[in-house]
Amino acid sequence: MGEYKYNNLPIMPSIIEILIIELFNGKTLKRDEIVNEVLDYHISNGGASPEVKDFPRSVKKALERMNVKGWATNKSYGYWEIKKEDSPINEEIVEDEEEDTKEDEKIPIKKIYGSGNSSVYLYYFDTYKNFALLKGHSTWPCKIGRTDRDVLIRILSQGSTALPEMPTIEYIIKTEDAPLLETMLHSVLEIKGNNIEDSPGSEWFDTNPEEVIEIVEFANKNLLDY
Repeated sequence: MGEYKYNNLPIMPSIIEILIIELFNGKTLKRDEIVNEVLDYHISNGGASPEVKDFPRSVKKALERMNVKGWATNKSYGYWEIKKEDSPINEEIVEDEEEDTKEDEKIPIKKIYGSGNSSVYLYYFDTYKNFALLKGHSTWPCKIGRTDRDVLIRILSQGSTALPEMPTIEYIIKTEDAPLLETMLHSVLEIKGNNIEDSPGSEWFDTNPEEVIEIVEFANKNLLDY
């Protein structure tokens, strides 16, 4: 791989395109893998952390631009083949390049608890919450997951273009052992019968943010220290 020379630059679509070619040329892989590895490589080599919170959408735009150039092909849903011929990539970044990944849709995190290098998060969609409340229910589908990365990037890499609406991130709990905390929460909610059988994946539960926080507080209230 050539020398990465974009130290402290924002990760614009032109940079994303270059990194995708350098990292994945000749490979076919999922878009969320591209999102995670491009971001990791950019930051670990001195690039500035992205200001645009919807980073997966920036990657999607870069892939679409590459598709027009014949450098990438959407082989099936979520999978991209990266294939550029031997002609060199123009790695010079033009300073006055128009930035088309404007900071348009940020997703606020309502509350952050704890400290640590990993996180457990809870999010839901307001449509499901409002529908449940209209029917007199106090619980609704909530996703409880974990990540060692930026929470917003993790959530949006799960399929930002397929989400029915922007999610509400009720809170994240920072901890040094997110797998343990996530497993504990999932186990307790499954014992209570709150797991949603027909959900995509095993991280959706019929609950609410207050119930989950009560479980955390009962298990180890120190996790909720600010």
